[in-house]
Amino acid sequence: MSHEPTPLTPALYEYIRGVSVRDDEALRALRDETAHHPRRSMQVSAEEGQFLFVLAKLVNAKRILEVGTFTGYSALCLARALPPDGSIVCCDVSEEYTAIARKHWKSAGIDHRIDLRLAPAVETLDALLADGRAGTFDLAFIDADKHNYDAYYER
Repeated sequence: MSHEPTPLTPALYEYIRGVSVRDDEALRALRDETAHHPRRSMQVSAEEGQFLFVLAKLVNAKRILEVGTFTGYSALCLARALPPDGSIVCCDVSEEYTAIARKHWKSAGIDHRIDLRLAPAVETLDALLADGRAGTFDLAFIDADKHNYDAYYER
């Protein structure tokens, strides 16, 4: 009996995605629109979106913080994991990219759960701290400009 790992061939990867990814119409529409965007590589994968959803459910998140929103796929996944009175604060600097997000959040019926803050994330995080929000988030997802990760993490 061989103990060699099974190679992840393109055919095997497509099979795994076909039986595991659960994109519905709202997620698919957002992924399809972003697929044509010049910066499309910034979007999280469907698998990562599902993982974020499950993670938020596992920790019973009610308040989520996202640093780096782009076109909103991860925020859509996270917001859907929230209870009816839950919320997510999204930090981004691009009105252009987040306009796509807003459109799809509204279409999915979860826009009321999302508080989008358009400013450098360090400024937004400092404002949240000044407002007494330290320690009030159940989950944080940092996926923005990599050179500021330490600053985001420390806040």
